[in-house]
Amino acid sequence: MSAGERTEVVVVGGGQAGLAAGHYLAEAGVGFVILDAAGRGGQSWRERWDSLQLFTPAAYSSLPGLPFPGDPDHYPGKDEVADYLEAYASKFGLPVRHDARVTSLEASDGGYRIATESDTLQARQVIVATGAYQRPYIPPIAEGLSEEVVQLHSAAYRNPAQLPAGNVLVVGSANSGAQIARELAASRHVYLSRGQRLPSLPHRLLGKSLHWWGDKLGLIAAPLHSLKGRTQRGDLLVGTSPRQLARRHGVQLRPRTVAAGGTTVRFADQRTLDVTTIVWATGYRPDYSWIQILVLDERGTPRHRRGVTESPGLYFLGMHNQYSRGSSLLYWVKEDAAYIVERASELRPAARVESQDGP
Repeated sequence: MSAGERTEVVVVGGGQAGLAAGHYLAEAGVGFVILDAAGRGGQSWRERWDSLQLFTPAAYSSLPGLPFPGDPDHYPGKDEVADYLEAYASKFGLPVRHDARVTSLEASDGGYRIATESDTLQARQVIVATGAYQRPYIPPIAEGLSEEVVQLHSAAYRNPAQLPAGNVLVVGSANSGAQIARELAASRHVYLSRGQRLPSLPHRLLGKSLHWWGDKLGLIAAPLHSLKGRTQRGDLLVGTSPRQLARRHGVQLRPRTVAAGGTTVRFADQRTLDVTTIVWATGYRPDYSWIQILVLDERGTPRHRRGVTESPGLYFLGMHNQYSRGSSLLYWVKEDAAYIVERASELRPAARVESQDGP
């Protein structure tokens, strides 16, 4: 990458959102490059825990133009997803540049200057597709725990073998926490701390996947402000519920973790627990600190309408609940990607459009 290289669109992020955007940009004939911080396609998936499985079947785990391989009804593992994303970029010849972590984005010359750890680019437009899972969040109460307690975020968890013997407290009962608690329960005494009690649904209903129903009923792609969309607000636990974890796997349920000190944690019902290990399945927070443009609110999250900001040519893609429940999901991210690329195509200078009359 040469210093000051120019292109029409820079896509920041080479995951599912960035690749979907790339697919539509290529179809529209827009010049672009995708900058990916990782050294290999699908790397963020490869780094998740070993037994992770999607809660969407393969039929609803593909990006536009390439079906997910294998039985459409099977639930892919994380390495299958990583391989699929890598194969997707290769099949469509998408211009992905790896080991290109973006360190700053600022306005420049009627467009944007994008700096990586080694080079810079100039672009008229930028699509920030860094995804919904950026900075692992561990609550401040963790700081009160002794060094004797092994602590790790679910982003760093791989398998039971990396944890010492003794009981394990999993804090957070959404999909990641529930899956990890179930796996650990086969070899350890596991406690699961849950704050908000999430609605839970099985993987399949009446012989069809939950996401088949969500697709056919138009619920997942529905705008959040619509009647259908309003029924989809909030997180949903798919698969084994906390009650099933307790009944079938011996997981001990506890309410919200509210305090910690030494080797002891305290729950909202005032009960306490001495712990050996804690897995914080407490989610992620956005990290757009590298963006030097006034498009973020006081919480550091983008101000936008369906990913389109007030800064001309600057877009966001793949965020959680960006426009619909499907905005951060593999199969449905294409809806927002197509919309944003259409907006980007409209902003191309007329001089860039080839004349039918020739020179």
